[in-house]
Amino acid sequence: MHNSHEAQPPRLAQSDPQKSVEPWRRRFVPARLRRERLAGQMVRFGIVGVLNTIIDFGLLNVLYHVVGWPLLAANTVSVTAGITNSFLWNKHWTFSSGGWRCWRREAMLFLAVSFGGLLINDAGIYILHTITGETSVLAVNAQKLGASVASMTWNFLGYRLLAFRDKRSDVGGSV
Repeated sequence: MHNSHEAQPPRLAQSDPQKSVEPWRRRFVPARLRRERLAGQMVRFGIVGVLNTIIDFGLLNVLYHVVGWPLLAANTVSVTAGITNSFLWNKHWTFSSGGWRCWRREAMLFLAVSFGGLLINDAGIYILHTITGETSVLAVNAQKLGASVASMTWNFLGYRLLAFRDKRSDVGGSV
């Protein structure tokens, strides 16, 4: 005879892994720097931007100075590599909106904003390169820096307000 009331090992409560990890992570991040807040998004965007900048500037220098590609072709490829990296990090870490269910919409908006940023970057480097006429490594990187500041401003606003807009943070205006 088997008694169903015999001692059985205790069942572990099913816990949501997100909930068990979230309080631990939140203790190390000040409230104003959390991703739901504008300041937190700006800090994360800046970190992702540093990584994108390394990819972008590194690839530009290799393609233009080492391989010998034309400046605009090298810039377009390097910016595109940075955009690809940016999408992955910004979607899942900086803004963390919508999950996978909104992936297609976010990707389309991200690409639209990024294409605008690419045009701004290409136009900026072309104008600065034309004005200065300098082709040294230092000069091209300074031109690239000027173009990148303009396109980065465009990208942050477009990503935050369009591509990765979190409807929860729209209520109450988290800044």
